[in-house]
Amino acid sequence: MKTALACPVCAAELTLGATAAVCPNRHSFDRARSGYLNLLLSNKKQSAEPGDGLAMMRSRREFLQGGFYDPMAAAASAAVAEIVPGRPYGNVADLGCGEGFFTARLNTALQALSPAIGCYGVDISRPGIKMATTYNRDITWIVASLHHSPFQPQSLDAVLSVFAPIDAADVGRVIRDDGALVTVTPGPDHLDALRIIIYTSVKPHPQTPALMANDTRFEQTASTRVRYPIVLDSRAQILNLLAMTPYYWHISRATKAAIEELSRLELTVDAYVSVFRPRAN
Repeated sequence: MKTALACPVCAAELTLGATAAVCPNRHSFDRARSGYLNLLLSNKKQSAEPGDGLAMMRSRREFLQGGFYDPMAAAASAAVAEIVPGRPYGNVADLGCGEGFFTARLNTALQALSPAIGCYGVDISRPGIKMATTYNRDITWIVASLHHSPFQPQSLDAVLSVFAPIDAADVGRVIRDDGALVTVTPGPDHLDALRIIIYTSVKPHPQTPALMANDTRFEQTASTRVRYPIVLDSRAQILNLLAMTPYYWHISRATKAAIEELSRLELTVDAYVSVFRPRAN
């Protein structure tokens, strides 16, 4: 099957088969038993197992399965779907897909438009991608870097980035001139009650993704704010949320202990779903 994928060794097009992906120069990449492709070359790794580990991915999966981010996922999927209407085929990628929750929701929305739209989920975390395969094996799940994503130039109609690092130069390389980047970034009130516990002074999140603020390759053409309250009514839900956030790695033992004592937490989910289009050359 022809794909939008590029060989990580020579950049030639990869053809995807049942058990492996192969390029014309005979570089071959086996599919794992669960179906994903590992296109992260060993000499490109920063560590033996880069990215978020299995424990964090499990916490993320359990929290997201609780429905707390469903409206956010629906808004992100709708924004991407608006980019590809009327196209009988195309390619869309979720870069930084983690354990695959948002990618799976996106794929469902895209398949309602056309079964010929290819959906890719990419993350540097092998445990995350392995877990993602349990959602849907029709999605092409890939272990790869977000700083040189494994796609051919101008092969993607849309890129989705949910709370993930963005390499604007690389996105500009792989996206079509009439395509778009859709980002989901925290709004000023996101997880307010949790942040109040962690920080003595809480600063609002910036609306524009940090790596997009001064970028000249894209222009923001739309932005929708998704804001609603949620209630976590168990210690397990609260700890799952904490474990899937960057705050987990920067809090003191005393603060973590205080959060572990909570059995109920009322918070605000607040996010911007923004659309960025490539600027005309």
